[in-house]
Parts: sequence; structure tokens; C-alpha cells
Amino acid sequence: MTVTEVALATSIPPSLALGASPEGARRAVWAASCLASWPGGGWRVLSLNPEAELPLLPALPAGVVAAPAGPGVAEAYGRPGAWIAEALAGAVATGAEVVGLVNADIRLDLDPAARAAIAARAREGMLAFNRMELAHPAQQDGAFYRYGYDLVLMPRAMAARLDLAGFAFGVPWWDYWILLDALTQGLPASVVWCPGVRHLAHAQAWRMGAWRRGLALIAARLPGRRDALAALGAGPVALALADLLAALGGDAPEGIGLAEIIERAGTRFGLEIVRLAERDAWSLDGP
Repeated sequence: MTVTEVALATSIPPSLALGASPEGARRAVWAASCLASWPGGGWRVLSLNPEAELPLLPALPAGVVAAPAGPGVAEAYGRPGAWIAEALAGAVATGAEVVGLVNADIRLDLDPAARAAIAARAREGMLAFNRMELAHPAQQDGAFYRYGYDLVLMPRAMAARLDLAGFAFGVPWWDYWILLDALTQGLPASVVWCPGVRHLAHAQAWRMGAWRRGLALIAARLPGRRDALAALGAGPVALALADLLAALGGDAPEGIGLAEIIERAGTRFGLEIVRLAERDAWSLDGP
């Protein structure tokens, strides 16, 4: 019997299976390599998808399974998808020691030693991985993208302490919040730079309306976390931004200039989250 040491959850968009254009074909090849890279060495993956998407998914390799996602994402964000909280709960339900989330367009070039090292560290606390950005699939080295976390792992028990309601795959802010949620609860969390966590560059896929809605979810939670932010050493700028976002609500309020203020404040507050998270950062070299 194969032991599931690490259970990841994701949502594989069926668009990645399409190759009608040269760019689509390139992304389809990349998507297939991503799917093939996830399982192995006790790592298994669950993809949650709306019922209508399940027949449209590409062939899934052994160790990757798909299941129906709960409703509501399309109504909230204008595009189908899966809830982050539901996906993480699905990973927890496997009984794996380590659970986590991975974006569907991430390839994991990790050998058994790297997987074992990552799993060992993830048993002790949350690991949030920056991706290595690639211009083409054959590229070997690239820069790490610091402003997003495409693979997040944690001990199974930590997942129950996180407040992820309302966040969804494929739209911004869930990755920033999952780190901030852990940090403001005093849970161990670190950022990891690993060249084996790889992403093929593509045009931005999310919409500003979804960006604002995700930010609004964070803004609504900030009043209850302000003291914790201060205790973490967040500076006056970060605290002022938290107060501003909490007051405005994050999502397109009425009033001249308020939407622009929210966009600027949200962008800057995101940088403050990155700064806080990178106080505990480390590198895992090699595959």
C-alpha cells in the first residue's frame, strides 16, 4: 500500500487541456508536464472542479484524482473554480501528515531527497514557496517571483486553524492571506526559494474585480488582527494601510477616487505582507 505522506489540493482548469493556438499548445504541453510532476514519493494530489469541468479535464496520471467542487465560486468571482478552504479540507481528509495547496500551472522538479527534505520541514510549520519564473519550458534557471506563493505546505493540524472562507483558486490574495493568517496567529511560517518549483510565464489571467473582492476578504479580517500585526513588528506604514483598508472595505466603494486608493493601498499592503513573511526565508538548492 502506498503511504500518502504529502497531500496537495489544486483545481486544474480545463482550458489547460486545449491546444487550439500555438500559445495554447505550448501551455497544454506545460500543463501535462505539471500534472506528471506532482505525484511520487508519497505525494498525491486532489483536484477540485465544478461538475461541468470534470469531463473536460486532461488525462490524469496515477496519484492525481479529481472530485466535484462545491458551488458558488463563479457567482462570487465571475469564473468557475474551487474554494481554497474546501480544497485544503479535502487534503486533510486523506490523513496525510503534510497537506497543502498548489497552483495548477506549477511544475515540481523535485527529486526524492528534495521531497523528503520539504516534507520534513513542513511537518514543523507552514512553507510558502516562491516560484522560479521561466520564459520557455526548456529554460534551466530563472528569477524567483517574490510576490506570490504557488505551493503552500503545512502540518495537517495547522490547516484546521486557518480562516480561508471566501478565497478561491485562480483569483488573487489567497496566498498572501494564508501566510498572514498563520503569522498573526503565531504559527510557524517561512518562505522558501526552491528552483524545483517552476512556472511558465503567461499573461495575467485574473480580473481587477476579483482582485478587489479578494482584498476585501482580507480587509474584513484586519481589525481583529491589528494587535497581532503590531506584535509582529509591522511598521507604521503597514498598520496605517491595514486601518485604511479596514475602513474602506477593500471592494469598490462608492466615492470619487476610492477605488484607486484601494488599489494603491492594497498593492502596498501586499508588499508589507511579503516583507513580514520574508523575515523567515530559506533556500532549498538543487532538484
